Amino acid sequence: MYLTVLALLLQTTSAADQTAAVTLPDMPAEAAALGSASANPASDPGPAPLLLPKAHPIVIAIDKELGSKISQTGEVFPIRLARSVVIDGVEVLPAGIVGEGQVVHAKKAGLGGAAGELILAARYLDHGGRRIELRSFRFPEAGDVVLAKGQDNIGAVNATMALASPLAIFIGGGNTNVPPGTIASAKIRNDEAFDRPAPTPATTEVQSEEGSE
Repeated sequence: MYLTVLALLLQTTSAADQTAAVTLPDMPAEAAALGSASANPASDPGPAPLLLPKAHPIVIAIDKELGSKISQTGEVFPIRLARSVVIDGVEVLPAGIVGEGQVVHAKKAGLGGAAGELILAARYLDHGGRRIELRSFRFPEAGDVVLAKGQDNIGAVNATMALASPLAIFIGGGNTNVPPGTIASAKIRNDEAFDRPAPTPATTEVQSEEGSE
């Protein structure tokens, strides 16, 4: 009797040990990935940035008097954006932001009819601490369309800009003067990306039951 009970106890213990040793099968990789994605949903990348392409024409104004007689080679002078730059209906560069140009060469007219010389370059605009590099500085000639109309001003300066020199060059009899406020054109040197503004959520007016009566 005692031996029979002991044998039954040993069998019961062995069965319990076998049950404890059973392990669950591995979770399929697809299910694990799905669970991870549910726990950590991918963040929304947001709207694509606005691209202001290189060689995009802009209109600037010179805010200092310059001249072959009064300017010095290497001198910098203030410029400002005379017309805002709009891409896809969004203003990326507001009118009025300032920057710098530079006198590349200045030589006053000399005796014996020597011509005065003045060579200028547009360097950059400053947009909230971000430097927008410029190139292809020139003054409009007869027939140029400097300020075009339209929502987006890509092509604001007409096709003759494609032949523009990187510098504005004045060489002629006597001294050359450029008064403050003179309008000129330039181009963006590099591709510039700007954050696209987030869409404004639509507002819904909820009229109370009392107000509708």
